[in-house]
This record gives sequence, C-alpha cells and structure tokens, in this order.
Amino acid sequence: MLQKRPGDLERVCQALQKAQLDSARKFAEAHQETIRSFNFAPGTLVLVQNSRIDSSVGYKTKPRYLGPMVVVHRTRGGSYILSELDGSTSKLCFAAYRLAPYLIRNVARIPVTDLTDLSEDQLDSMSYNREDPIGSTDEL
Repeated sequence: MLQKRPGDLERVCQALQKAQLDSARKFAEAHQETIRSFNFAPGTLVLVQNSRIDSSVGYKTKPRYLGPMVVVHRTRGGSYILSELDGSTSKLCFAAYRLAPYLIRNVARIPVTDLTDLSEDQLDSMSYNREDPIGSTDEL
C-alpha cells in the first residue's frame, strides 16, 4: 500500500504553489502589452461595454460601448458604481473589465457629489461592502 506522509504532501504542495506562481509570472511577462489594469477615480469619465449585443442578431449595427458615464464609487470587490451625465445614478455595479477610459481633450474632473446630489454616506451605502470602500474621497 502506498502511504501518504505529511512531509511528502507538504513538499508536493510547495512545489505546486511554486509552479502556479511561475506560470502566472510567465503569463504576465508574455502578455505584458495587452494586460491593462485601470483604477478609475471618482469623477472619471468612462465608457461601458455593451455586453447585450454579443449574442444578438444584427450586432454589427449596435453601439459597442455605452456612455460616457461618470465613476461615482469603487467597491471593495473592484466593481464600479456609475452615474449618467444628467446625474442619475445606476443601481447596477459594473465590472472593471467592462469599463474603458473615455478620452477627452480637456481633462477635468466632475465633482461626483455635485452631479448626483448624494452625500458620501449615501454613496458608501450603495457599495457592496460598506466597511472599507476603495476609491473613497479619504484616499484622494
């Protein structure tokens, strides 16, 4: 019978973790030009990828991105709460991979509290995790 020894299992576990980290590092190096990580601050204009058109008939004539929209808040999980330019705040949270920066000629920040008429407490309550929101105005 083959017995599993704790020392052998520990060594195999460490080798597996090392292989996973090496693989992740090699992937990041190989795809360094295509991997983009945006951290949108509140007040930044973004476009939202229209994911409803991917599987529909006639998708070529539909808009690929919706917006521009204003970043209101970033949740702890990394998703974003967005607002329209008219001040209406979306009840949905948008995943970070669906957002693209909206490139404008005149770089200006839009004060989120003036745009949405929501206080900081109300913005925090819209977040999934109210304990430690990322992107709050305390960090800016």
